[in-house]
Amino acid sequence: MFQLTPQGARALDQNDNGVVSGHPATMAKLVVDGMVVPHAGDGGTHWMTEQGWSALEEWRQRHGRTPDALPAEPILPRLPGVQHEAVVTAAGRPDQRVPGRDDHDVYWAGQKWFRAPTLRAVQAAGYATTYGRSISLHLTPAGRMYARQRGGIDVRRRRLVITACGHEKKPHPGFNDYGNTNAGYPAGELYTGLYHRSLRLAADALTDPSLIRIMSALHGLVDLKRPLLPYDVTIDDERAITPERIADHAAGLGTHDADVIFLGGQDYAALLRPAIPHLHTPLSGGMGEHRGLCRRAREDPALREAWWAAAAALHEGHAAR
Repeated sequence: MFQLTPQGARALDQNDNGVVSGHPATMAKLVVDGMVVPHAGDGGTHWMTEQGWSALEEWRQRHGRTPDALPAEPILPRLPGVQHEAVVTAAGRPDQRVPGRDDHDVYWAGQKWFRAPTLRAVQAAGYATTYGRSISLHLTPAGRMYARQRGGIDVRRRRLVITACGHEKKPHPGFNDYGNTNAGYPAGELYTGLYHRSLRLAADALTDPSLIRIMSALHGLVDLKRPLLPYDVTIDDERAITPERIADHAAGLGTHDADVIFLGGQDYAALLRPAIPHLHTPLSGGMGEHRGLCRRAREDPALREAWWAAAAALHEGHAAR
């Protein structure tokens, strides 16, 4: 698969019998990537290579539209070295998080993370922001644009999947010698029913685990790693999660800047939709039909992409209002 930015795709698409011209930064990136070679007769133009032709055709097939149909993006100035690296690093992560010391999975694994002055700088530049009450930084649309232009990464909105929880759960973990409850289970392991497992398997095929949340009737939108004890609550109970808390959780996830698919019943979807108006709910019918659709989604990449295309269209339609 070729990594071609929209600017590069537009330049290649506007070729004149294989002769390509464009912004110097765009052309320099295309040369480095082997898409074009300098035209000996004119320093401002280039010849498209076989790799360039193949990359352009692949770009059209993936995006379903010609590059010149896209609105032009302004060429963004290059950030200083470490700030540039921070934005490009975030663009390479499914969750688009700019890793800092608070990103414990990265920090304790000894992977690349960035200090507070760098994080403040990319936030001040408008390339990263916080969601809700979170202190973590994630790329903004401008940050993704920068990564496409300056990092050659075809990064788009995050793809979030929310699944319904399930009635069947692991047993209570018991008590220790001091009478205290033992630790609970990670949310991703708590629910044991066949229906929930079918939803989770489809979610795993649709997106990265860091972008999956479980809609718990008691706890709201929970990360797969969050420890939970078994509970017996439905969304109709007095103890159930409230719409106000769901809205708070959705804000903390940055659902306004993500394509979102929900896998579950319409009662849960109705609770989510006020907070996530562009929510795509591809499952219909009863639980049996839901499991069948989830199985098809696991096996058919084209169906998964069709679901994501529908989710993207809902996001763009809501944003245009």
